Amino acid sequence: MPNVLITGCSTGIGRALADAFKSAGYEVWATARKAEDVAALNAAGFIGVQLDVNDGPALDRLAAGFEGLDVLINNAGYGAMGPLLDGGVEAMQRQFETNVFSIVGVTRALFPALRRNKGLVVNIGSVSGVLVTPFAGAYCASKAAVHALSDALRLELAPFSIQVMEVQPGAIDTSFAKNASH
Repeated sequence: MPNVLITGCSTGIGRALADAFKSAGYEVWATARKAEDVAALNAAGFIGVQLDVNDGPALDRLAAGFEGLDVLINNAGYGAMGPLLDGGVEAMQRQFETNVFSIVGVTRALFPALRRNKGLVVNIGSVSGVLVTPFAGAYCASKAAVHALSDALRLELAPFSIQVMEVQPGAIDTSFAKNASH
């Protein structure tokens, strides 16, 4: 049975992807930060894993559970909305830690498993990475970085027969805006 690991599955795109992959016959490893969300994922028939994508030791423990991995979807995201100067560097750092740096951390941790199965890495970017809007500058900048990072990873992982793709969704009715800090 093919397997997939999807980060950020509490709601929205991550949960929809988990449902779609499960329906397609995949063993779905679905991550979330909160214990109650992990319990809900387990109850829905997924392998729920409590994970903060910025926690290096937790990523190493997770990776130890995989011999091979067919698909990795880097979906976890964070949105800090508001004027750039109001949020300052600290808000941008948190944005980049979750939306950009974690893609490298998660992919690096799972690289051996992806390599064994000649897997696919899918990075969830955003149309906001190419269409910048006011009061979302930090988010837009992080998603522009996801675009560049995906291009670089595509080139660097090709010799290992690992494919990389980026998805740039537009406006989708999820709880992302409600959960974004303002």
